[in-house]
Amino acid sequence: MGKWKRQVKRGDVLMKGTENDIVVPVMGATGVGKSTFINNFMGKNAVIVGHGLQSCTAQLTPVILPITEPAHLQGRRLVLVDTPGFDDTHTSDSEILRRIAIWLASSYDSKMKLSGIIYLHDISRPVMSGSDRQNLAVFQDLCGNKAFSSTIIGTTRSDKISQKVSERRSNQISSTYWKGMIEAGATVYPLGNDTASARNMLTIILQNVKLSQGPSEPSTETVEVQHEVVDQAKLVSETKAGKRLKSTLKEVWEMQKKLALQAENDAERRKEHSDNVNKLDIQINALKVPFSRRLLAAFGLA
Repeated sequence: MGKWKRQVKRGDVLMKGTENDIVVPVMGATGVGKSTFINNFMGKNAVIVGHGLQSCTAQLTPVILPITEPAHLQGRRLVLVDTPGFDDTHTSDSEILRRIAIWLASSYDSKMKLSGIIYLHDISRPVMSGSDRQNLAVFQDLCGNKAFSSTIIGTTRSDKISQKVSERRSNQISSTYWKGMIEAGATVYPLGNDTASARNMLTIILQNVKLSQGPSEPSTETVEVQHEVVDQAKLVSETKAGKRLKSTLKEVWEMQKKLALQAENDAERRKEHSDNVNKLDIQINALKVPFSRRLLAAFGLA
């Protein structure tokens, strides 16, 4: 049994696919339109769509269909994966990361082909929020630079603002937050809220899928967290993404603690910030590396 399976919990969504499966995870912050994109692509309601920033995707939801084009992939299955975003309505960020990492580990262990990654961003938001930045930072560590050449950044909800504003915001973010990803090969695609646009974006990924030297087997690609959890037998908390998330949560914890102290004369606000501190404590503890693991690592044995 792979050591990564020791991190599996009851209720986890695991993937038992085949070497010929073509996997495309759809990622991004809560409420950016991941489920809507998949439904548009399918031409039907395949997954439940949340409203506003209320999430309906707490678990990863794979949607499977046969590939009819491009011709070199005919006969294989496309596995689109609807993933939960961080800052989820009901589930902690540390648990979301664990679920995503375990699903990716299970697909990698099944030798499924990760042919590309779609990362969605709501371009109608006037600024990159703290949640947006956290999602992006963890996503980057989750994938690693090598995966960005197969990544498409889809901008959603451009119909809520003018084309001029949409293009300006996209250019601004491309030259700052997305710069490293684009330099590593990622492309930006303005995603419309319709079937044609969704299918066009996915076609770009599928057309770039290369096959190995075997008669029908796609070449194998991995994201950073798959290599860390499966090949290196790391705990999710030990991965780059896990360390990044823990660091971010600590920063938020410090801020909430200060706000609680500043609100000493406002019982309601003080309780709100204190409750946030307690919730963050639980998440940070979930990302702690056990002492035994740290001791082994110190001697190069982990």
